[in-house]
Amino acid sequence: MKEVHEMKIIDRVALITGGGQGIGKAIALTFALEGAKIAVNDISINEVKALETVEELRKLGVEAELFLADVSQEDAVNNMVVKVIERFGRVDILVNNAGINRDGLLHKGNLAKWEAVMAVNLKGPFICTKAVLPSMREQGYGRIVNLSSLTARIGIFGTGYYATSKAGLIGLTKVTAVENVTKGITCNALAPGYINTDMMNKYPEDQLKVLISKIPVGRFAEPKEVADAALFLAADSSSYITGAVLDINGGLYI
Repeated sequence: MKEVHEMKIIDRVALITGGGQGIGKAIALTFALEGAKIAVNDISINEVKALETVEELRKLGVEAELFLADVSQEDAVNNMVVKVIERFGRVDILVNNAGINRDGLLHKGNLAKWEAVMAVNLKGPFICTKAVLPSMREQGYGRIVNLSSLTARIGIFGTGYYATSKAGLIGLTKVTAVENVTKGITCNALAPGYINTDMMNKYPEDQLKVLISKIPVGRFAEPKEVADAALFLAADSSSYITGAVLDINGGLYI
Protein backbone atom coordinates (compact mmCIF):
# COMPACT_ATOMS: atom_id res chain seq x y z
CA MET A 1 0.00 0.00 0.00
CA LYS A 2 1.35 3.43 -0.95
CA GLU A 3 2.29 5.83 1.80
CA VAL A 4 -0.02 8.86 1.78
CA HIS A 5 1.55 12.23 2.44
CA GLU A 6 -0.93 14.75 3.81
CA MET A 7 -0.62 18.47 4.30
CA LYS A 8 -0.34 18.91 8.06
CA ILE A 9 -1.12 21.99 10.09
CA ILE A 10 -2.98 20.28 12.94
CA ASP A 11 -2.46 22.25 16.17
CA ARG A 12 -0.21 24.75 14.38
CA VAL A 13 -0.76 28.36 15.46
CA ALA A 14 -1.50 30.64 12.53
CA LEU A 15 -1.49 34.43 12.72
CA ILE A 16 -3.41 35.89 9.79
CA THR A 17 -3.31 39.64 9.24
CA GLY A 18 -6.46 41.18 7.81
CA GLY A 19 -8.13 37.92 8.73
CA GLY A 20 -11.55 39.27 9.58
CA GLN A 21 -12.99 39.29 6.08
CA GLY A 22 -12.33 38.60 2.39
CA ILE A 23 -9.38 36.44 1.42
CA GLY A 24 -8.00 36.59 4.97
CA LYS A 25 -11.21 35.10 6.32
CA ALA A 26 -11.16 32.38 3.66
CA ILE A 27 -7.61 31.48 4.70
CA ALA A 28 -8.57 31.44 8.38
CA LEU A 29 -11.52 29.09 7.75
CA THR A 30 -9.46 26.80 5.52
CA PHE A 31 -6.68 26.55 8.10
CA ALA A 32 -9.22 25.93 10.87
CA LEU A 33 -10.79 23.05 8.94
CA GLU A 34 -7.32 21.49 8.88
CA GLY A 35 -7.03 21.78 12.66
CA ALA A 36 -4.95 24.93 13.12
CA LYS A 37 -5.38 27.40 15.97
CA ILE A 38 -6.16 30.82 14.54
CA ALA A 39 -5.04 34.27 15.67
CA VAL A 40 -7.14 36.67 13.61
CA ASN A 41 -5.63 40.12 13.21
CA ASP A 42 -7.57 43.11 11.96
CA ILE A 43 -7.98 46.82 12.63
CA SER A 44 -10.55 48.29 14.99
CA ILE A 45 -12.78 49.62 12.20
CA ASN A 46 -13.34 45.98 11.14
CA GLU A 47 -13.83 44.65 14.68
CA VAL A 48 -17.48 43.61 14.29
CA LYS A 49 -16.85 41.52 11.17
CA ALA A 50 -13.66 40.12 12.65
CA LEU A 51 -15.48 38.98 15.79
CA GLU A 52 -18.08 37.27 13.61
CA THR A 53 -15.25 35.45 11.85
CA VAL A 54 -13.79 34.34 15.19
CA GLU A 55 -17.18 32.94 16.20
CA GLU A 56 -17.38 31.02 12.91
CA LEU A 57 -13.95 29.57 13.59
CA ARG A 58 -14.87 28.51 17.10
CA LYS A 59 -17.97 26.74 15.78
CA LEU A 60 -15.57 24.56 13.78
CA GLY A 61 -14.12 23.36 17.09
CA VAL A 62 -10.80 25.19 16.99
CA GLU A 63 -9.24 27.78 19.24
CA ALA A 64 -9.49 31.28 17.80
CA GLU A 65 -8.95 34.81 19.11
CA LEU A 66 -9.08 38.31 17.67
CA PHE A 67 -6.05 40.58 18.02
CA LEU A 68 -6.64 44.18 16.96
CA ALA A 69 -3.57 45.97 15.61
CA ASP A 70 -2.57 48.23 12.73
CA VAL A 71 0.17 46.28 10.94
CA SER A 72 1.90 49.51 9.91
CA GLN A 73 2.57 50.40 13.57
CA GLU A 74 5.60 48.60 15.00
CA ASP A 75 4.71 48.90 18.69
CA ALA A 76 1.18 47.65 18.06
CA VAL A 77 2.46 44.65 16.09
CA ASN A 78 5.11 43.77 18.67
CA ASN A 79 2.49 43.90 21.44
CA MET A 80 0.14 41.77 19.34
CA VAL A 81 2.74 39.06 18.79
CA VAL A 82 3.52 38.98 22.51
CA LYS A 83 -0.19 38.51 23.23
CA VAL A 84 -0.55 35.79 20.59
CA ILE A 85 2.36 33.87 22.11
CA GLU A 86 0.93 34.35 25.62
CA ARG A 87 -2.42 32.99 24.41
CA PHE A 88 -1.29 30.13 22.18
CA GLY A 89 2.31 29.48 23.26
CA ARG A 90 3.94 30.20 19.92
CA VAL A 91 3.46 31.35 16.32
CA ASP A 92 4.05 28.66 13.70
CA ILE A 93 2.51 30.32 10.65
CA LEU A 94 2.32 33.96 9.62
CA VAL A 95 0.11 34.98 6.71
CA ASN A 96 0.76 38.58 5.67
CA ASN A 97 -2.61 39.21 4.06
CA ALA A 98 -3.62 42.70 5.22
CA GLY A 99 -3.62 45.17 2.37
CA ILE A 100 -5.23 48.27 0.91
CA ASN A 101 -5.52 49.68 -2.60
CA ARG A 102 -5.52 53.19 -4.00
CA ASP A 103 -5.74 53.67 -7.77
CA GLY A 104 -4.00 56.49 -9.55
CA LEU A 105 -1.90 57.39 -12.58
CA LEU A 106 1.79 57.91 -11.93
CA HIS A 107 2.04 61.22 -13.83
CA LYS A 108 -0.66 62.52 -11.50
CA GLY A 109 0.96 60.82 -8.54
CA ASN A 110 -0.43 61.42 -5.08
CA LEU A 111 2.22 61.00 -2.39
CA ALA A 112 -0.33 60.53 0.38
CA LYS A 113 -1.88 57.57 -1.47
CA TRP A 114 1.58 56.13 -2.19
CA GLU A 115 2.59 56.32 1.47
CA ALA A 116 -0.71 54.86 2.70
CA VAL A 117 -0.42 51.83 0.42
CA MET A 118 3.26 51.26 1.19
CA ALA A 119 2.62 51.50 4.93
CA VAL A 120 0.10 48.66 4.97
CA ASN A 121 1.18 46.50 2.02
CA LEU A 122 4.96 46.54 2.41
CA LYS A 123 5.96 48.11 5.71
CA GLY A 124 3.28 46.01 7.44
CA PRO A 125 4.61 42.61 6.29
CA PHE A 126 8.15 43.72 7.16
CA ILE A 127 7.10 44.66 10.71
CA CYS A 128 5.04 41.50 11.20
CA THR A 129 7.76 39.24 9.81
CA LYS A 130 10.39 40.88 11.98
CA ALA A 131 8.16 40.44 15.03
CA VAL A 132 7.62 36.68 14.62
CA LEU A 133 11.06 35.66 13.36
CA PRO A 134 12.89 35.56 16.72
CA SER A 135 10.46 33.02 18.19
CA MET A 136 10.30 31.03 14.95
CA ARG A 137 14.10 30.86 14.79
CA GLU A 138 14.26 29.78 18.43
CA GLN A 139 11.74 26.97 17.92
CA GLY A 140 13.35 25.91 14.64
CA TYR A 141 10.11 26.07 12.67
CA GLY A 142 8.07 28.59 10.75
CA ARG A 143 5.96 29.16 7.68
CA ILE A 144 5.51 32.67 6.30
CA VAL A 145 3.11 33.27 3.42
CA ASN A 146 2.96 36.72 1.83
CA LEU A 147 0.02 37.87 -0.30
CA SER A 148 1.50 39.56 -3.35
CA SER A 149 -0.48 40.15 -6.55
CA LEU A 150 -0.74 39.72 -10.29
CA THR A 151 -0.02 43.47 -10.44
CA ALA A 152 3.54 42.72 -9.29
CA ARG A 153 4.02 40.49 -12.35
CA ILE A 154 2.51 42.58 -15.17
CA GLY A 155 1.83 46.25 -15.73
CA ILE A 156 -1.82 47.10 -15.08
CA PHE A 157 -3.04 50.60 -15.84
CA GLY A 158 -3.57 52.76 -12.76
CA THR A 159 -2.08 50.36 -10.20
CA GLY A 160 1.27 52.06 -9.62
CA TYR A 161 1.04 52.31 -5.83
CA TYR A 162 -0.39 48.84 -5.32
CA ALA A 163 1.80 47.09 -7.88
CA THR A 164 4.99 48.59 -6.48
CA SER A 165 4.11 47.55 -2.94
CA LYS A 166 3.31 44.00 -4.04
CA ALA A 167 6.49 43.75 -6.13
CA GLY A 168 8.48 44.88 -3.10
CA LEU A 169 6.79 42.13 -1.11
CA ILE A 170 8.23 39.55 -3.50
CA GLY A 171 11.69 40.92 -2.78
CA LEU A 172 11.03 40.73 0.97
CA THR A 173 9.83 37.15 0.51
CA LYS A 174 13.04 36.04 -1.17
CA VAL A 175 15.34 37.72 1.36
CA THR A 176 13.33 36.35 4.29
CA ALA A 177 13.61 32.89 2.74
CA VAL A 178 17.37 32.93 2.21
CA GLU A 179 18.15 34.42 5.62
CA ASN A 180 16.09 31.86 7.57
CA VAL A 181 16.26 28.67 5.55
CA THR A 182 18.69 26.99 7.97
CA LYS A 183 16.31 27.58 10.88
CA GLY A 184 13.45 25.47 9.59
CA ILE A 185 11.58 28.52 8.31
CA THR A 186 10.17 28.90 4.82
CA CYS A 187 8.84 32.08 3.23
CA ASN A 188 6.82 32.10 0.04
CA ALA A 189 4.43 34.42 -1.77
CA LEU A 190 1.09 34.04 -3.51
CA ALA A 191 0.33 36.28 -6.49
CA PRO A 192 -3.44 36.12 -7.03
CA GLY A 193 -5.09 37.65 -10.05
CA TYR A 194 -8.73 38.75 -10.07
CA ILE A 195 -10.74 37.29 -7.18
CA ASN A 196 -14.50 37.00 -6.81
CA THR A 197 -14.88 39.27 -3.78
CA ASP A 198 -17.40 41.92 -2.74
CA MET A 199 -14.86 44.59 -3.64
CA MET A 200 -14.41 43.23 -7.17
CA ASN A 201 -18.15 42.90 -7.72
CA LYS A 202 -18.68 46.61 -7.04
CA TYR A 203 -17.26 47.36 -10.50
CA PRO A 204 -19.76 47.81 -13.38
CA GLU A 205 -20.85 44.58 -15.06
CA ASP A 206 -19.46 45.62 -18.46
CA GLN A 207 -16.01 46.15 -16.93
CA LEU A 208 -16.14 42.76 -15.24
CA LYS A 209 -17.04 41.07 -18.55
CA VAL A 210 -14.04 42.70 -20.23
CA LEU A 211 -11.73 41.49 -17.48
CA ILE A 212 -13.11 37.95 -17.60
CA SER A 213 -12.72 37.86 -21.39
CA LYS A 214 -8.96 38.27 -20.94
CA ILE A 215 -8.61 35.35 -18.51
CA PRO A 216 -7.99 32.01 -20.29
CA VAL A 217 -9.87 30.05 -17.60
CA GLY A 218 -12.86 32.34 -18.24
CA ARG A 219 -13.71 33.36 -14.68
CA PHE A 220 -12.40 35.02 -11.52
CA ALA A 221 -10.82 32.91 -8.79
CA GLU A 222 -12.82 32.07 -5.69
CA PRO A 223 -11.30 33.14 -2.33
CA LYS A 224 -11.17 29.45 -1.32
CA GLU A 225 -8.80 28.74 -4.21
CA VAL A 226 -6.35 31.31 -2.86
CA ALA A 227 -6.83 29.90 0.64
CA ASP A 228 -6.04 26.38 -0.54
CA ALA A 229 -2.79 27.63 -2.08
CA ALA A 230 -1.92 29.34 1.20
CA LEU A 231 -2.61 26.06 3.00
CA PHE A 232 -0.22 24.24 0.68
CA LEU A 233 2.61 26.67 1.45
CA ALA A 234 1.84 26.74 5.18
CA ALA A 235 1.89 22.97 5.62
CA ASP A 236 4.62 20.91 7.26
CA SER A 237 4.99 19.04 3.98
CA SER A 238 6.13 22.16 2.08
CA SER A 239 9.51 22.30 3.80
CA TYR A 240 11.43 22.11 0.48
CA ILE A 241 9.67 25.13 -1.04
CA THR A 242 10.99 28.55 -0.07
CA GLY A 243 11.48 31.87 -1.81
CA ALA A 244 8.86 30.89 -4.39
CA VAL A 245 6.02 32.90 -5.92
CA LEU A 246 2.89 30.89 -6.71
CA ASP A 247 0.78 32.56 -9.40
CA ILE A 248 -3.00 32.12 -9.15
CA ASN A 249 -4.45 33.90 -12.16
CA GLY A 250 -6.26 31.47 -14.45
CA GLY A 251 -3.53 31.70 -17.09
CA LEU A 252 -3.61 35.49 -17.42
CA TYR A 253 0.10 35.59 -16.62
CA ILE A 254 2.28 32.59 -17.50
